Amino acid sequence: MIKSQDYLIVKEFIPDKIEQGSILNIFTNNVAAHTHGFHKYPAKFIPHIPKWAINKYLAGLKRKIVLDPFCGSGTTLIEGLLTGHNVIGIDVDPLSCLIAKVKTTNINTSDLNKISDWLVREVKKKKRGEFRPKCETIEHWFPKETINKLSIIRTFIDQIPERFGDNKSIKDIQHLLIICFSSIIRRVSYADNESQKTYVSHTHIKTPEEPLRLFLLQLNLFKERIIKFSENITPKLRNQIICSSSTDSLKVKLKDQNIDLAITSPPYIKAIDYIYNQMVELFWIGDLFGIQTQPKQNEKKKKYIGTKHFYKKEFVEYTPFETTMEIKKLDDKIQRVFKIDKKNGHKHAYITFKYFVDMEKHFVEISKCLDKGRHYIMVVGDSSVSNIFFNTSDFLIKIAERNGFRITNKWGYKIKNRYMRFDRKGRGGIIDIDWVLDLVKT
Repeated sequence: MIKSQDYLIVKEFIPDKIEQGSILNIFTNNVAAHTHGFHKYPAKFIPHIPKWAINKYLAGLKRKIVLDPFCGSGTTLIEGLLTGHNVIGIDVDPLSCLIAKVKTTNINTSDLNKISDWLVREVKKKKRGEFRPKCETIEHWFPKETINKLSIIRTFIDQIPERFGDNKSIKDIQHLLIICFSSIIRRVSYADNESQKTYVSHTHIKTPEEPLRLFLLQLNLFKERIIKFSENITPKLRNQIICSSSTDSLKVKLKDQNIDLAITSPPYIKAIDYIYNQMVELFWIGDLFGIQTQPKQNEKKKKYIGTKHFYKKEFVEYTPFETTMEIKKLDDKIQRVFKIDKKNGHKHAYITFKYFVDMEKHFVEISKCLDKGRHYIMVVGDSSVSNIFFNTSDFLIKIAERNGFRITNKWGYKIKNRYMRFDRKGRGGIIDIDWVLDLVKT
């Protein structure tokens, strides 16, 4: 490592030993290698972090269990499998879980080639599809011809189990094709490609890409990557994806499996609204998860840690002066939000309080699943709420320490790819540094 201004320059590989408080500037071209690049996903961490943690704490070992309790699109899980370990991922977001499952599942190459060849032939000759999204404003989001072509693709993907067999191998391929389909939807819509919010800009008018051509290109990329990934993974390794909140009983979900290493990146305060972010995709695949309509989506959002979706009746009796976290600096900041922000202070104080309460519930649950001496690597960014800065990483350390953990190191790295890491105009701010917390179970 070479010191440059305030950063330590690292090329590709993070060293085992990092000085406390260091901030790394990681230079890499490898963030989308293997199956990592299958589907855009907001605010995911780089694969170098789980790779570093696994090499540091499981070096020379095989077939241990790596857990990611906020697995998102599966970055930790991919790296765990590539290094010869069984992996378990947990996430409350169903599309994230399916993406993670697809990115970490071995595929039968012969079946994949047979099914994909059939799919390509059928979508090319079909004139009209049967599938229709349950969205009355669908033509606001997509050109008419695009709607028909997407319908054709989805129609034939739905027919795969009936035509080729309703077994796990075929279902795995169908899921792969659903995620391949989902991965093109934003690009073929009128919706802005980069914004955290799904919207159609009338100042920067977008020309949607042609869906059939894009799907076929993406299908070739998916096939090439998943076949290579499957060849590099020991067939006996297990990937288990659980769609649930990590504040629920993890020990029950994990069936008393011994976790050897946990690695994750939890949500931020006032977290990204993943359902809103994935809205155009959910028009076309939300029925698979029971969230194809806005009322169902709104109900689902309430279960996400860091959510800002609360009815007033849920926090009307809350006051940060009577209900506290019993961490003075944290309570002081929440009280400042309540007092200073005249418009939204009550709600924002409650959102922040609820975030830390939920994270405490999570630490209680995860501590039951790790034996003494096992490490928990957590990547988290600090935040601003109502223009008041919260050093979230330090507060999470305090909460972890009163729930069975000890901090062994804290270091950071500079965020470079800002896909959907946006300036929230004082409501959240641009996050420049992700902090890596190295916690150990006491």
